[in-house]
Amino acid sequence: MLHIRIQSSRLVRASLTVACAAAFTACGGGADAGGGRPPTGGPGATGGRPGGPPAADAIAVRVERASREPISQLYSTSATLRAKKRATVIARTRGVIRELRAEEGMRVSAGQILAVLEDDEQRIAAERARTAAEVAASEFERQAGLLDQGLVSEDVYERLRRDAVDARHAAELAELELSRTRIRAPFSGVVLTRHLDVGATVSDGTAVYDLADVDPLEADVNIPERHVTRLRPGQSVRLTADASGGSVDARIERIAPSVDPTTGTVKVTVAVEAGAGLRPGAFVRADIVTATHSDALVVPRSALVAEGRRWHLYRLTDDRDTVEQLEVTLGFETGERVEIASVVTDNALAAGDEVVVIGASALSDGAVVQVVDDLPAPAEATPTESSDAA
Repeated sequence: MLHIRIQSSRLVRASLTVACAAAFTACGGGADAGGGRPPTGGPGATGGRPGGPPAADAIAVRVERASREPISQLYSTSATLRAKKRATVIARTRGVIRELRAEEGMRVSAGQILAVLEDDEQRIAAERARTAAEVAASEFERQAGLLDQGLVSEDVYERLRRDAVDARHAAELAELELSRTRIRAPFSGVVLTRHLDVGATVSDGTAVYDLADVDPLEADVNIPERHVTRLRPGQSVRLTADASGGSVDARIERIAPSVDPTTGTVKVTVAVEAGAGLRPGAFVRADIVTATHSDALVVPRSALVAEGRRWHLYRLTDDRDTVEQLEVTLGFETGERVEIASVVTDNALAAGDEVVVIGASALSDGAVVQVVDDLPAPAEATPTESSDAA
């Protein structure tokens, strides 16, 4: 009898537990019927307008406006900078270097003394030659007076005249040899290399310095003939140093009058001021403007998405919740700005339209988006440079 009562009590407690659980579920307590997800229609399902939480399927993007601005076509090539003038300064007489007055990197002027040789021997020779020339000249003048009086023959007079001339030339040559013990700069420039030290023995032809005129620096670039008609001396050129990546402004110095029949190109000499921080021998990239569109429709390069050989971009619709895809053809390109030459699709693109510049590669026509101002830039495909390259 006791065993039966115990079993009945357990059945009553189990029934009460099941009934309470069913009532709790019917009242909406605990986890919702959707397995813990928030109910649809809540704040998380609102549209993708800026400032509100993104919709579940919205793609975060950043946008910029298309604009009207000038843009140029560039012919790009590489070149090596060189000095306008360069020379190896040599000794023109034999001797020992007594003094060096210039060092590498020093700027010197034309005619400035760079080095001094020992000159004792040349000084003595010059003094003897001057004395001999004076004696010969004096004797010639005396004999000329006697010739007027008929006291000396024409032959003697002519011999003395030749002796005086030879003595004068010998004195001049000795003075020239003495002057060559001072080694001078042939033009204004910068000392590139000093080859010798004090005490070194030199002879005629020994290299002492390398000197270069680096103001301005120049570079020769070969431009296809079809582009040369658009170029003029003084036209601006942008040079980018290969080592530093920095850009400097240069100008076209001169254009060769002939075409190379082998390559079909014309040599164009570009000049850059020495203060630009570049050195002779530096490798640079030259961008030469060959044409300019003054009122082009321009977008950032990152707005363009490649699809095979075609390009398209995404423009925000008026409600700014979705985007529409526009297939475009490209015009000129300069840096990170690209000209939109035309829109292949029926929809036109105008200045002021907002185009997606970050996140475009993840979009499709009609995609729902959320505009975010501080979205970081990912690595995206970029169009091939339209500027000509050598």
